Amino acid sequence: MRMASVVFVCTGNICRSVTAERVLQQRLERTGAEAVVDSAGISDEEAGNPIDPTQARVLATAGYRTDDHVARQITPEWLAERDVAIAMTARHYRALDEMIADLPAEVAPELRMLREFDPRIGGRTPVGVPGESTESVGAGADTGVPAPDVPDPWAGELKNFEETLETIEVSVPGITDYLRSMAEQTR
Repeated sequence: MRMASVVFVCTGNICRSVTAERVLQQRLERTGAEAVVDSAGISDEEAGNPIDPTQARVLATAGYRTDDHVARQITPEWLAERDVAIAMTARHYRALDEMIADLPAEVAPELRMLREFDPRIGGRTPVGVPGESTESVGAGADTGVPAPDVPDPWAGELKNFEETLETIEVSVPGITDYLRSMAEQTR
C-alpha cells in the first residue's frame, strides 16, 4: 500500500498549518498509521522563520513537537507531489485552487478545507471518500468553499492560539481516517 500524502497550507506557515502538521504527525505516530505530512504558506513573508513563539508555547504545553520547523512557501511543483492539500481559509483555498488549475489533472491533489473534517460544523454532509466531489455546505457555502475558515491567531491573545489548536485537534481524526481511506484505495 502506498502512503498517502498531505500538505497543510495557511498564510505564512508559522501558526495554523504547522500546528496541523504537528498534530497529525503525532496522531499518526500514536496510531501506527503512516502518511507523508508537511506544511507551507501561500506567502513568502515568513519563509525561513520558526513557529510563532506563542503557537510554539501552546503546542509544547499540549505535548507536541516544536523543533526543526522552517516556514516555507508552497509551490505548484510541491502540490503535484501531494495527494491532498488542506487549506485553512477561503483565501488559501482559492490560492491553491489557482495553482492546482495549472497542473496536469493526473498530478493535481485534492483540495480541502481543514474544517471540512471538524465534527462540530453543523449542517454539512460527511467528508466522503477520496476522489468524490464535496458539495459546498455549512458556513462556507456562501464563499464558494466547502467549510468555514480556521481563524488566524497571529498577533492575537493566547486564547486565540489555544482555540486554533483545539479546532485542529478535533479535525485531525477525520483527516486521519480520510488519509487511511486514500491509502487503501491505492492498494
